[in-house]
Amino acid sequence: MKNLKNFVKSKLLNSASTYTHNEQGSFAVMAAVTMAVLVGALAIGIDVAQGWSAKQRLQDTTDAIALLAARDQLQTQDDLNAAAQAYLAVTYPGEAGARINLESITRDGDAVTVVASNNIDTVFAKIFGRNDLDVTAESVALYANRSLDIAMVLDTTFSMDGAKLNSLKASANGLMDTFAEFDNDNLRVSVVPFAQYVNVGTSNRNAAWLDVPADEIRRSTRRDVIARTNCRNVTRTSTNDGVRVTRNGRACDTVRSAPYEVETRTRWEGCVGSRTAPFNERVEYGGHKIPGLLEADAQCGSVLRPLSANLNVVKSSISGLVAQGETYMPAGLMWGWRMLNEEQPFPNPARGGVSQTDKVMVLMTDGVNTKSKNGIFHNAGSQVNADKLTEKMCQKIKDENIRLYTIAYEVSDTSTKNLLEGCASDSENFFDARNAGELDDAFQTIAESLRELRLTA
Repeated sequence: MKNLKNFVKSKLLNSASTYTHNEQGSFAVMAAVTMAVLVGALAIGIDVAQGWSAKQRLQDTTDAIALLAARDQLQTQDDLNAAAQAYLAVTYPGEAGARINLESITRDGDAVTVVASNNIDTVFAKIFGRNDLDVTAESVALYANRSLDIAMVLDTTFSMDGAKLNSLKASANGLMDTFAEFDNDNLRVSVVPFAQYVNVGTSNRNAAWLDVPADEIRRSTRRDVIARTNCRNVTRTSTNDGVRVTRNGRACDTVRSAPYEVETRTRWEGCVGSRTAPFNERVEYGGHKIPGLLEADAQCGSVLRPLSANLNVVKSSISGLVAQGETYMPAGLMWGWRMLNEEQPFPNPARGGVSQTDKVMVLMTDGVNTKSKNGIFHNAGSQVNADKLTEKMCQKIKDENIRLYTIAYEVSDTSTKNLLEGCASDSENFFDARNAGELDDAFQTIAESLRELRLTA
């Protein structure tokens, strides 16, 4: 930059005289004038760029002062002035006073307004009689007794097994640690693990909103192996949640016993399906019960965690996540939505003394919808149908002023990434995390955007 400044200054001062003495006469004069104008414009551009950089730095500083003063709920003018001057002294060491000025800091109810100015030297504009440049910045921050409810809707399907699930646990628990730094007693978080189904917990078996069938004794026919011959090594392949799995094993020719009948008890382990249309798209209970599914008909993973202000309890739920089953996003979206609803199945009434409750959902998935709805079950295989329902539910969630973040974690399918981006409240709320590091970055970016203080100007 120093060399560039010297070059421009030298050209600006010498170009006219150099070209005036050129033996080519008027053409030399015109060229000299043109060169002077061009070099002058470049010089002014450098000063303007420096001014813009100084303004951005000052804006960041006034933003920080306003946020800190609002968060600490400073009330008296002396306290406001002292805090602002102290921050300016730290941010601009040796520059406070004559060049950096706090024009004003005021409080009006919950709003803190900060105005500051900076006077910087010019480099090239001095040639035209302009020795300095003034820049100003203004920021307003609000502090209010706001509550924040967050539903973490997390994909725990088979394709997440292993390193990916471990990365999810680490990043999600890191998010909880950042939430703890908010120092907000009105912050609550729920965890909704989803796969093909969602597990609402066996403790809800007798809930009014749930229709759980009685445990059953089912009869089936069995034939025992009584002899094996011609055993050999074989390789078998299968697909689970879109992941191709290869296993080595043994195969034998078998001799079996005569068939006989056996009885097996099947229980309800917490899995729920979907109500019939149109109630499968509605969050409220409304007297239409949600079907429980016996374990012989449906498998689900970890139990969901309703909203809790105890972030250690939330972290325990995240750490206990297990991976199994296939992907059906509408199940996760519906139960995440229910976690944020004030009515049954999990009523969360508004809290006293709170001016406003912000509702947030974070949907994280690593793949496509491999399953779709079939009656009360999710055992059909139409990705198109499941994607359409996912899109529709995302829109309904956003229509209720729930801020929706979506994360595609190592997703290669373009249509699914487009689906998730469309689901997000806006494009900045969608994250395409290609690895564990980017997943962690996504969660931390979400945390920063959810801080209880809101910068308004």
